[in-house]
This record gives sequence, structure tokens and C-alpha cells, in this order.
Amino acid sequence: MLDPAVAREVRAALRAVRKLPGVQTATESTTNTPSTVPDATCASRLVTTNHFRSTFEVDMEPSATPSQAGAVPTAMAGELAWTGVDLTLTVPAGSGHIASVVHYDATFDQTIPPETSTAVAQGLATLAATPHVTGLEATIPTTMRVDYGSLVIGVDRDDQSVLDAVHAVIDTTAFRATTLHGSFGNGAKP
Repeated sequence: MLDPAVAREVRAALRAVRKLPGVQTATESTTNTPSTVPDATCASRLVTTNHFRSTFEVDMEPSATPSQAGAVPTAMAGELAWTGVDLTLTVPAGSGHIASVVHYDATFDQTIPPETSTAVAQGLATLAATPHVTGLEATIPTTMRVDYGSLVIGVDRDDQSVLDAVHAVIDTTAFRATTLHGSFGNGAKP
């Protein structure tokens, strides 16, 4: 069973996120993956360990602003003090932009400043509105160091001018020093 104090934090975080402007849906699921290993003091005895994980799925409204999207991880971090939490935050396609997805992995044992989370959301919004970008997904690691995360970008044309234009846009965002992963419509990697 999930520790009662942690369970209260998770419920409080979900309530806080659901109240935020621009949030369309917010759900949470908790999983437990037990593992069994021999006891270090007695090899014939087994020790079972439970590995709890809480996963939040948040879909914003297509018209959500970067500050509204950025408020989600900041609000969660204000309620949680546990690394066993992941967030998948999606801004669906809307007028003038494609959908974007950002994963925050095990970052919720620290304060997430609104400046940082809004910079991530603004970078995704900028790239989502960039010509020739057809897919967009980012991962923010445990450290909250955006430059240690990854950015997956799909583009619809495989010529150098398109890549240069997209790179120029990336360089204006919080993702400027992030590891890039990309693919063209035909599956080739840039």
C-alpha cells in the first residue's frame, strides 16, 4: 500500500492541477511493481520490495498559453516531495500549432520554478508553430536540467534549409543545448 502521507500528496497535487486554467483533463494512476531477491543475510530467504510509481496524465486545452501549461509541473511540485511521480503533459493541436508532449520524469521532490516550467512550455509552443515541424516531444529528467533532457522533432522535408531553419528556432528556446532526436517523414534521421 502506498504510504498514506504520499497518497495525500498525490491526491492534493491532482486537485491542484485540475483547478488550473487551461487544463482540460487530469488523471493519476499508481502502480506497484514488486521485485523479489535473495536476502543478503540468508540466501534461502527471499525479500520482496514494492516499487510504487504515480503517473499523471494532463491534457491542456488546445488554446492553453505557455504560462498555463507551465503552471502544471510547478503546482505539482508544490504539493509533492516524492521522486516516484511522472507527468505527461500534452497540448493538443490547435489553431496555428501542432500537438506537443513533455514528460517530466521523477522531478517532483524539488521546487520547479514557474520561470523554468514556463520556459519549457514556451519553447514547445514556439516549435509547435514552426513551419515543417510535424511532431514534437520533450523529456525533462530528474535533475530538471532541460539541457540534459531530450527533444524529439519530426520534420516533413529532408533538405538542409529546413533543418537549419528548425535549428535556428530551437536555439531561441530553453531547448538550445538539449540532445536532439529527429526524423523526416520517410524515417531518415537528420
